[in-house]
Amino acid sequence: MHAVRIDELLDEPVDWRYKGRPATREPLTLAALAEQRWNLLAGDLLLPSMVLKQSALEHNIARIADYCREHGVSLAPHGKTTMAPQLFERQLDAGAWGMTAATVAHVGVYRHFGVARVLLANELVEPSALRWIADELASDPEFDFYCLVDSVAGVEAMTETLRGAHLERPLQVLVEVGIPGGRAGCRTLEEAKDVAAAAAASPVLELAGVEGFEGIIAERDAETTLVAVDAFLARMRALTTGLARTGAFAGRSEIVLTAGGSAFFDRVVACLCSEWALDVPVRVVLRGGCYLTHDSGLYERLSPLGTREPGDRLRPALEVWGAVLSRPETDLAIVGLGKRDVPFDIELPIPELAASRTGELRDVRAAMTVTALNDQHAYVRLAPGAELAVGELVGCGISHPCLAFDRWPLIPLVDDDYTVVGGIRTFF
Repeated sequence: MHAVRIDELLDEPVDWRYKGRPATREPLTLAALAEQRWNLLAGDLLLPSMVLKQSALEHNIARIADYCREHGVSLAPHGKTTMAPQLFERQLDAGAWGMTAATVAHVGVYRHFGVARVLLANELVEPSALRWIADELASDPEFDFYCLVDSVAGVEAMTETLRGAHLERPLQVLVEVGIPGGRAGCRTLEEAKDVAAAAAASPVLELAGVEGFEGIIAERDAETTLVAVDAFLARMRALTTGLARTGAFAGRSEIVLTAGGSAFFDRVVACLCSEWALDVPVRVVLRGGCYLTHDSGLYERLSPLGTREPGDRLRPALEVWGAVLSRPETDLAIVGLGKRDVPFDIELPIPELAASRTGELRDVRAAMTVTALNDQHAYVRLAPGAELAVGELVGCGISHPCLAFDRWPLIPLVDDDYTVVGGIRTFF
């Protein structure tokens, strides 16, 4: 299903001007990185540094793969979370059906590294992007590509451009269902049916299924949010059933029905994976990307494989480490990591571990809180009696991995003792 050309990336020497790099001037290939046995706690990496813990990463990949097999769903992980082809390869090797993208630029990276099936979870109306996709489809008959439509005007714009683009096979589209006040997506089932009819009538498009994203639904509390999520998924199911029964998917081998980010994928399974009784089989595709690294905040609270439900949980795989630069007040430490190093769109980084100058670790989750960030500094408030010395290290968990990877062109992959066992390159 894929041929990610990771060997090209691994054979390329890495220029160690990147932040978070080892304390060396010498360029190395990523394949040679593990041979150095550098260790974060021993001072071998320049700080701040974001590291990816290999054991948690491997656990999360296997856990979601098992979950999808158990429930009979497919997975197209959202690659925008990491934009790391080495991680795409691991996800695909574990059984992912394809990869999800947010922009055509993302699709270009995926294709460069050999990803054969891509779901662009976005509308596609720009003429230059449409022509590029048409050329990519023409150059590779095995390339399986999908994008979204949510308006008759969008269908008309796509049709006009693609008619002159020498498209050799129809471009597969999914009708997007939205929510009032949300981003893209049809607001009513009647509107969605009109868009589906326009797509089906287009000589250059093929109606392939239905899409929606429940992850932006947020009500006053968790219980009300889950009720709203289920209602949204019921609308998707009703649209799919109605279209199928009017013959909108006649001639297709399957209907692609996709929803499910990293927070509510259990509701997608519950609402969309029961018996369909249609003439064309339905493939339900989850699209979560944050499961790969999980986190210590948002998804730890929301994910059914976090604390929301009991069972075998996902594990936080990302940590950002900085040195204590100053103790200017009794209850204040200034740590050398900031907005350029960690996501802060949902909440601030979460101190979890501190390391002494000799590398001994201690749990500080109950003793420290980040209260503010500057570009390169974190303000860490200490509970009464907490100890933290200048020169010690603080390791923080993060919330919302989607804005973590884009800050780091190179991420050390470490074992549980924080010895570097490899490196992950990102392509934002």
